[in-house]
Amino acid sequence: MPRNLALIVAAGRGHRVGGPLPKQYRMLAGRPVLAHTITAFADHSNIDAVRTVIHPDDETLYRESVDALENGLRNKLLAPVNGGVTRQDSVRLGLESLAQDAPNAVLIHDGARPLVTQEVVSRTLDALAENTGAIAALPLSDSLKRASDDGAFIAGDVARAGLWRAQTPQTF
Repeated sequence: MPRNLALIVAAGRGHRVGGPLPKQYRMLAGRPVLAHTITAFADHSNIDAVRTVIHPDDETLYRESVDALENGLRNKLLAPVNGGVTRQDSVRLGLESLAQDAPNAVLIHDGARPLVTQEVVSRTLDALAENTGAIAALPLSDSLKRASDDGAFIAGDVARAGLWRAQTPQTF
């Protein structure tokens, strides 16, 4: 089994976005979003393989997405596995698919987040030298407000100090 493996979770339906296709299969710059996401990891020199967790009904959409990849990147792909009802179920099923010959590091990333940079991937991997896990995160810059019990009014401010927006990959 590969040393560092990216687990791309792409089994969601994207109901909040609406439309006929889940967001990971919509087109972005001429390719499916999922193709961009997989490329971000498969093209990284420290990622040995990529496994995608897909919805059981999306086999054709997945194949169309990986057909958009360059041959060299397709060589890093492991067979996809089916996900579950929730993201947590899908992550669990993806991890269980790796259990027989577990990699040293797993990076869990959302299939609908195609703009992850090589630097972010590298930084989460580098963090494993001194930690058992790492996530990508952004400090909060927006003003935060707490609503009144009925949600009709601002009841107060929430201090941003020490608050971060968790992102993916989540690496361990």
